[in-house]
Amino acid sequence: MYRIIMCCYCGRLLLTKRDQKTRQCPNCEARISIERARVMGSATTAREASELIRALKAEEGMKTL
Repeated sequence: MYRIIMCCYCGRLLLTKRDQKTRQCPNCEARISIERARVMGSATTAREASELIRALKAEEGMKTL
């Protein structure tokens, strides 16, 4: 199982495994506590999770237009 979280410092969407406690953002290099992070969605496979991230990014892009 996977979760999609948002970095609380830069807003980047990140993929994490369900059992992870922390994750480092590759964009701003902040160490993020998964328990405190905003969960944007969940998926059963990594492929499904990456497709969800793409969909969320596209939706976010539509909001800024």
